[in-house]
Amino acid sequence: MKKTVYAALACLGLLTSAAQAQSVRQCATVENLQAQLAADPSLAARRAAIEAQAQAYVSGKSNDAQRTNAVITIPVVVHVLYNTSAQNISDAQIQSQLDVLNQDYSKTNSDYTKTPSAFAGLVANVGIQFVLAKQTPTGAATTGIERKQTSTTSWGTNDAMKKASTGGLDAWNSSKYLNLWVCNLSGGVLGYAQFPGGAAATDGVVILTTAFGKGGSAVAPFNLGRTATHEVGHWLNLNHIWGDDGTACTGTDNVSDTPNQADENYGTPTYPNPSCSNTSDMFMNYMDYVDDAAMYMFSTGQSSRMNALFATGGARVGLLTSVGGTAPGGGGGTTPTYCASKGTSVSYEWIDLVQLGSINRTSAANAGYYDGTASSTTLAAGSAQTIYYSAGFASSAYTEYWKVYIDYNQNGVFTDAGELVASRSSNVSTTLSSAFTVPSTAKNGATRMRVVMSDASATTSCGSYSYGETEDYTVNITGGLRTSESAKATLADYKLFPNPTSDVLNLVLPSNHKAGDVQVEVLDARGASMKQVRYDGSGMLEVQQLPAGVYTLRLKDGDTVVHQRFVKQ
Repeated sequence: MKKTVYAALACLGLLTSAAQAQSVRQCATVENLQAQLAADPSLAARRAAIEAQAQAYVSGKSNDAQRTNAVITIPVVVHVLYNTSAQNISDAQIQSQLDVLNQDYSKTNSDYTKTPSAFAGLVANVGIQFVLAKQTPTGAATTGIERKQTSTTSWGTNDAMKKASTGGLDAWNSSKYLNLWVCNLSGGVLGYAQFPGGAAATDGVVILTTAFGKGGSAVAPFNLGRTATHEVGHWLNLNHIWGDDGTACTGTDNVSDTPNQADENYGTPTYPNPSCSNTSDMFMNYMDYVDDAAMYMFSTGQSSRMNALFATGGARVGLLTSVGGTAPGGGGGTTPTYCASKGTSVSYEWIDLVQLGSINRTSAANAGYYDGTASSTTLAAGSAQTIYYSAGFASSAYTEYWKVYIDYNQNGVFTDAGELVASRSSNVSTTLSSAFTVPSTAKNGATRMRVVMSDASATTSCGSYSYGETEDYTVNITGGLRTSESAKATLADYKLFPNPTSDVLNLVLPSNHKAGDVQVEVLDARGASMKQVRYDGSGMLEVQQLPAGVYTLRLKDGDTVVHQRFVKQ
């Protein structure tokens, strides 16, 4: 019996929710499944079929060869429900959670090296990556983040947060997106997930606000983003590593390479920690209950079980054809549609000056939003710029939070790396200034600049907020590496090998083209440029410094622009 007295008391509900939330991990996934099974008699048969498909895939008895190299990218939508401003987590905290998921599911987390030698050979690169959605199910541009202020102070595990009709936010198409709800869960629960096979309207993962991502509202010992890693594991059909059988040693997680263990582990155990006649529990596995800092691996068997979902007949195979992670129009010339941003009140403060290049506008209040896209200025890629701005106040000067964004890659969102060009606060009406440099990789042509001034520090590039104002303008980029992508060559004209690769890619051009004339850029799943890649101008691209994952090679050869995906092992 490895449970501490403290943990046992927690299971009996004898501790306050605050103490539970801060001291021991509690996952309500199994309880949620039991409630769904009771409410839907057909779910048991669906779960049995999913299990049979998983076992056939893992054993090699299915028609699908086990996936070894291809990396799956899953679009994610984050639904933030907040009662207090502290619960309205920032875009940066959300991105930190995506970063943790991408590291943990690709074995690029730095702490996997802590795995004891007995299990070190089992640490798996699952081959799954996650990216914030760039288009909605209806094809509109999005940041992949929804926010809603609610009068609900805490939520249970009955899925109420997943429905607008009960005060929450509705799920997006769960066959094409991973839905993550972030809210204040009650009862000390850190999170829960829905196993594959459940109702589409409630499919996804729920995470406690104080256990989501890094920084911001995240509270130790659950402040490293591992609660989402654990719960997404459930969403990808993993069971708790001890098999949820109490201490009987008769349960199973349906994975062959995880040792049978008596029950869950808490805190930060020391290896070895044996039970059920094993040498040691695999307590550092993401599917145990240890603290965030003490879990850092999936096993090879768990990886195979998750990948079964994306084989023929797999319960999550629809994600393979999702376009949710691609901006509307795919960068092929379609004018982006930007999310709305507006202050609901300008009774006390508003933007009264924006000046950048030939844009120079002074104004009174504009009902929370001003469309200044008819005004424009030209910015050269690589140039140093200074933007000036100031606030107007009705009487008293309040602290205002300023954020300026430029959509450098013209994909309709402001969340890509480097697109927040200014961020500061001030409680004066005098003119402020911020310096920034236009990236050399910015895409040529007209794009959107957004200036947001709000009395709330958590306000981002999208959505409504209480007091303040948003103004949009147009900037024209010249001299950038990213030119108009209307001229497309066929992939057959440009060859890239080996693919997958671990260190070097070789680029073969049409016979009348020179490798030295080509401009090469590598983009990650978010569209961010990977600066650590070296192209020597001879057709050889060094990628050994990249983390494992799926990338896009963008090649500009004269007026021709070609995109090709490759896998870094």
